Order: sequence, then C-alpha cells, then structure tokens
Amino acid sequence: MRFILGIIVGAALLLGSAYLHDTGVIKAGPPQAFVNWDTVIGMLGR
Repeated sequence: MRFILGIIVGAALLLGSAYLHDTGVIKAGPPQAFVNWDTVIGMLGR
C-alpha cells in the first residue's frame, strides 16, 4: 500500500513541479518549457 501511495505522490510532485516551472512561478532550470501543456490538455479532453 505504501508503495502505491509513494508512486501516486511522486507523480503528483513531478507534474506539479513541472507545471510550476512552466508557468514561471519557479525560475530554476532551463528557460524553455518542460511539458507541452496544449498537448496534455488535448489528450485529457478525449
């Protein structure tokens, strides 16, 4: 159970940190976006 919870929390942290970087809240790392959010939103809308 802890393993599955750890995977879910890890995925949420990964996506959350990528989103914060891409929106400009966090100014660390490369200047280009990590994720093409238009593609992600398009895939979720299917």
